[in-house]
Amino acid sequence: MTDRYTLTNKTAIVTGGGKGLGKTIVSFLLNKGMQVAICGRTQKTISDTVEQYSAEFPGKVFGQVCDVSHSDSVSRFVKNVSEKFGDIHVLINNSGFGKETRIWETSEADWDDVMDTNTKGAFLMCKAVVPNMIERKEGYIINIASQAALNGYANAGVYCASKFALVGLGKALQEEVREFGIHVHSLNPALIQSQKVKSDQVDNGLIQNEDLSEMIVYLLSQPRRLKIDNIGLWGF
Repeated sequence: MTDRYTLTNKTAIVTGGGKGLGKTIVSFLLNKGMQVAICGRTQKTISDTVEQYSAEFPGKVFGQVCDVSHSDSVSRFVKNVSEKFGDIHVLINNSGFGKETRIWETSEADWDDVMDTNTKGAFLMCKAVVPNMIERKEGYIINIASQAALNGYANAGVYCASKFALVGLGKALQEEVREFGIHVHSLNPALIQSQKVKSDQVDNGLIQNEDLSEMIVYLLSQPRRLKIDNIGLWGF
């Protein structure tokens, strides 16, 4: 392994990259010289973000509508990313949401919707990109989990279940790909002030999008011999 991972001209995928935390992550990776592919469920959000960043980073941003909970959609997206940028070096599994409901009142449809996006979506993305990483014996997968992956919270049972499962998936995957020089990390943030607009005041009691984005760049910039996992982040 080389000592440090070089990000310049490497390709990253950021799911849920068209808004909020994902959009900020995209900005940070582009500023490190990476090519970034984003996906999400809403065409306008994806198109607006690609247009915005392409003005500053021409040819470095690609976006496509993709429902990460469906294998066909994931396969089409990853195929098009590979055709556009070549090898995929970094995967940020950021897509996710929750339902505010007590467990016994959670509908089966709501359960499936959250689990399919938060956990199955990460599984399908990993399944699509890991073989290429194995061939090259390099790669980084960063799962945006949550403090809900480590603690139970009332009225968030399905969200907790999905994030606990995401961390478990990452831990198992790490053991399977360690021999190929692939790193799998989990970030476990507390509440994030994610969707604020420019006029909103920063709430210092909440994590900011920039905080997590900085942490991702930090992880990608460490010596490859170093493994860091289950990083917790809280507002102070």
